[in-house]
Amino acid sequence: MKFAFSIPVFQEPGSSDPFRQTYELCQAAEEYGFDLGVVGHHHFLPGYATSPFVLLAAIAARTSKLRLGTGVFLLPLHHPLEVAEQVAVLDHISNGRALLGVGIGYLTKEYEAFGAPYNRRGARLGEAIQVIRAAWTQESFSYEGRHFTIPEVQVLPKPVQQPHPPIWVGAVARRAQERAAELGDGWMSDLLQTLPVEKRLTDRYREACARHGRQPVVCLLRNSYVAATRREVEEKWLPGAIESQVWYWRAGARGRDDAGLFQRMDAGEKISLEDFARDRAIAGTPDDCIREIERYRQEIDCDYLQLSIGNVGGYEETRKSLELWGREVLPAFKE
Repeated sequence: MKFAFSIPVFQEPGSSDPFRQTYELCQAAEEYGFDLGVVGHHHFLPGYATSPFVLLAAIAARTSKLRLGTGVFLLPLHHPLEVAEQVAVLDHISNGRALLGVGIGYLTKEYEAFGAPYNRRGARLGEAIQVIRAAWTQESFSYEGRHFTIPEVQVLPKPVQQPHPPIWVGAVARRAQERAAELGDGWMSDLLQTLPVEKRLTDRYREACARHGRQPVVCLLRNSYVAATRREVEEKWLPGAIESQVWYWRAGARGRDDAGLFQRMDAGEKISLEDFARDRAIAGTPDDCIREIERYRQEIDCDYLQLSIGNVGGYEETRKSLELWGREVLPAFKE
């Protein structure tokens, strides 16, 4: 099992190097043994990379081993030829470390602003993946689809990685997971599903890969935080984690809520760390996190575990937590 982390985007307005803290976190993560850094993508929302490939290129220039990707890039909003070119250039800058994670999103205002049809975003995603793969692997190509018509073109440069950078697809719905198995090179989960649901989704994805003759790659995403004591986790991380999850819930990115946890959080009820983290997050002391990761490994046996370490408490607290992950948790799973 390899370890990924969600790259927190810290920006210092007015600074001559405004993303310095983000770069430093990625350099530290590389030093501590993380295998992959993933940056999220949204438009019109604070705290997200609106131009993720630009940010990843800057990170690539400051690192040497860390694989860099999107998780997930809202591909249906953008033309696939442009995305193919940008990721290929990133692959050259990083010397073959680029990864393209794509998804459809859930915020209608993004589609309205870009003039893209919200109800056809799944079909657009499928066609866009086909276009990108053709652009990367064929000397020249043309494409005729429902959503994209492309005359004979030659996309340059071709990526460093052969046959091309991995394309991972974020998916929860059955049809979306089928698309991930048929067209993608890996599957990315989301933050909102419980462990039992994630296990069912993983099994369904792997079954779909078997039908399509594809090798499954599972990247499991979990809300995560490690601190010296559970009290620190409760005080420094839990309130912000609850606020974040309620925001996603209200925005429409919903998971199963059989126990009514999200309704209780939305109503302002006080939630304990145990209630919040059970089957949903990996949070606690280093020993707590090691035990929980081992449980996830036994239940799902994912290829990548992506830790959303968050930016609770700002840069210093995030850096402190990242160091604990790297020094006291990850070594338990590195050969």
